[in-house]
Amino acid sequence: MRSMRAVSCLLLLWVCSACAPEPDRAPSYLVGVWETHSEGYADQHIFIDRGRIGFGTSALAADGYVITKIDESREGGKALFVVSYQDAEQAKFQLAFFYEPAGGGRITFKNQDHLTWTKKAATT
Repeated sequence: MRSMRAVSCLLLLWVCSACAPEPDRAPSYLVGVWETHSEGYADQHIFIDRGRIGFGTSALAADGYVITKIDESREGGKALFVVSYQDAEQAKFQLAFFYEPAGGGRITFKNQDHLTWTKKAATT
């Protein structure tokens, strides 16, 4: 009887974990290191991989967050992304930006249109 109850509990846990939403994945064209030459931000970078986003001066010194959702829509003829992410303590954040594919890609924050980020060329 105990083993049946244990199996039932394990099955219930498995079903609950299977129902949990999967984190969104960033599209491949957003994945990479983004940099800007705007005054006050020249030494800063944005790091995006398939499931995380980070901000800092290097990949080693970046604050990293788990991407929980990515919404893409059109606004004024431009691709608008809203990236929802959270830290290790489950605090939630959002970043809204426009993406333009020209020239290897450009990101412009929705609330700071003077701040444009370009994808850093990969080094070999």
